[in-house]
Amino acid sequence: MTSTHESSSDDAAPAVKVGSTPIARRARTAHYHCDPPPLQDKMKTTLADETKRRYVGPVDPSQFLDDYMPCSNSTPTAPCLSEKELEILKGVAAATSENNMYQPFKAALERYACGMVFVETSNKSATDTFPLKPDFCLYEEAVGTSKRTNFSTAELCIEVKPHISYDPFKDLDVKTGKGKSHDPFEKDTVDANDTRGQITTYAVAQFDSQFRFFAFSLVIFGNHARFVRWDRGGAVVSARFNYVESSNILVDFFWRFSHLSREGRGHDPSVSPANLSEEDAQKIREVLDLEAGTALFAFEVPHKDGNRLFYGPRFPFPVRSLIGRSTRTVPVCDFVDGKPGKKAFLKEYWRPEGMRGEVEVYEHLVKHDIPHIAPLICGGDVPRGETRTHERARKTGSCPIIHRYLHRLVLAFVGRRLTQFKCTKELALVVLHAMEAHWEAYKKAKVLHRDVSVNNILINENGEGVLIDWELAMFLDDNSDSDVLKRHDRTGTWQFISAALLRKPRQKHALEDDIESFVHVLGWTILCYLPGPMDRNLRKGWVSLLYDHGWKDSSGREQGGHSKADKLALGEYPPKEFELAEHSPILELIRTLASPFRARYGEAPTEKAKQFYLRTKASVEKGEIDEDSIEALVAHGYMLGIERLRSSEWFLSTIQDALERPGWPDKDGAGEKLIAITEGTSRQKQRATQRVEIDFQLLSASSGSLKRSNTPPPAPRQKRHHLNDKTDGGVTRG
Repeated sequence: MTSTHESSSDDAAPAVKVGSTPIARRARTAHYHCDPPPLQDKMKTTLADETKRRYVGPVDPSQFLDDYMPCSNSTPTAPCLSEKELEILKGVAAATSENNMYQPFKAALERYACGMVFVETSNKSATDTFPLKPDFCLYEEAVGTSKRTNFSTAELCIEVKPHISYDPFKDLDVKTGKGKSHDPFEKDTVDANDTRGQITTYAVAQFDSQFRFFAFSLVIFGNHARFVRWDRGGAVVSARFNYVESSNILVDFFWRFSHLSREGRGHDPSVSPANLSEEDAQKIREVLDLEAGTALFAFEVPHKDGNRLFYGPRFPFPVRSLIGRSTRTVPVCDFVDGKPGKKAFLKEYWRPEGMRGEVEVYEHLVKHDIPHIAPLICGGDVPRGETRTHERARKTGSCPIIHRYLHRLVLAFVGRRLTQFKCTKELALVVLHAMEAHWEAYKKAKVLHRDVSVNNILINENGEGVLIDWELAMFLDDNSDSDVLKRHDRTGTWQFISAALLRKPRQKHALEDDIESFVHVLGWTILCYLPGPMDRNLRKGWVSLLYDHGWKDSSGREQGGHSKADKLALGEYPPKEFELAEHSPILELIRTLASPFRARYGEAPTEKAKQFYLRTKASVEKGEIDEDSIEALVAHGYMLGIERLRSSEWFLSTIQDALERPGWPDKDGAGEKLIAITEGTSRQKQRATQRVEIDFQLLSASSGSLKRSNTPPPAPRQKRHHLNDKTDGGVTRG
């Protein structure tokens, strides 16, 4: 499919949705000096980038078919191409444009895809959140089809290119020895990257629009072809083969594919269309606040007494990424004795091998009576839901790829998002409750959350905070989880990860990192949702600089956090330029909570000064000297900050004290749109809003990421920031 610019995007305001994402290799945008490229081009570029070294191959095409598309005893033998069909196929190989390849390709091969319909979709983009258009889609005959792409029912996506230069991969030439076995499998040219981004984007669209464990695709370039099998670990790719000289292999692919069961083609058998009467279906829709006619599905969820059935719609937010946890959530309810149950929250994600499932974490937290967490109904690993790309990666010795399992659970809780706070006092209270859950889990259950973010703190019907998403939690007495992350991408939500972890991605995640994340949750939220006199572009710039900025080091790992560290070290977090339109104690509270981190990111006093401080402190505790003596010491602010970072106690008491003071407004809650998207006519504003919303879906979802710049930071200052220890943490420049 030839790329066309179908949409554009104005410069967007700070995003309104944030999700949990790994630090590295997640879909994001860059900053552009002109109009940004359309959605599909951004997706191609970002997905080709994030999936580097996740393609495993080349696998012999016949071996690929035997391993991933095996024939059953009842599968009839595939027929051979007729002479006429072979001549037509030669015409495909000889074509000099994509348009000239479409009709003959379909004519030569469609009869070998039994029970399926070849549809040329190259001119009809999908109308949902994926405005994409593969050259061909294969659909089951029973499914109504049109020439418009429909990723929710597509069984196979096919991309055709007129020249071999579009091959997205490179094989080792056995005859000439050209290429080395340790060379990257992905070919790094403009055409190759474009094709690889395209086919990956189509796979992501299939995964996000359906319920799948894996999917297949076919890519044609000139007179050669490759098969691809996708899962949440990456992709296994066949060696390229000449489909004219080896036409039997291409025929066998379509023949086998069409004779596979739905599960054999990658569908998740634990999710199916709801088998309910329209009357009963409408009862469920009313409980879930869905529009009449919304399609419902039955989700099987593991339970100790056998699977339980819950009903709900499709997952509402696309993941927009191929690899990783790919977390998705949806409201559901059960249906027993003709009556729907209460609304609940279904979540599924791809759990890395070696890490505990979230269900086990919840059971452990409940055992220790941890407050402010969501009640667990049931859950576990979905039978047969696991990736296989790691198997081939281990055989070939390529880049380590983690084995993942589909983990599904249901929680008896559906709440408001944190960014829907009704007033700033509620915002502070909700974060307090989340911190209490976090600290009690750390202190009593010996569990560290490790993914504190805006999306992982919800508000219940009583206005109380609930800390969710414990899938990345680490048991403090178990190092296996940490080892899993060290072998691959460290995970977290970029905007809220501590500056220390962003600057040193391999550093061990500690308690103070999560405490800092709570501070960033508050800082990001007020910058994005509370009005003030700061210029719109300046505000947007601060949000981008503090929370989105990142770059890749020489090893390919993403880093960032320098602006966060700078502002924390200076005692200017949030930026001193930021003020609120309506006075609220929330701003002073956040600056107070940020103050101990000056000790973490400012320059430490000398060892001599530290020792003198400790001796003086001991004398004060014995009553030998006055307490004022210690406050005047050079090391006082630093040592006090370090002491406060060792637990959550000071932070909790600081928020509690602030909440008890007067001066909190009653109605200074989050607005729906903080910053106007564009100026102009109502039609222009509507179109701009739609484009920005599509971009936000690309960059967020239930678990997505916000945009980050790939520009390296300026050279660090030669002098760091020194602590002025005459106060409780003032900072001056050294």
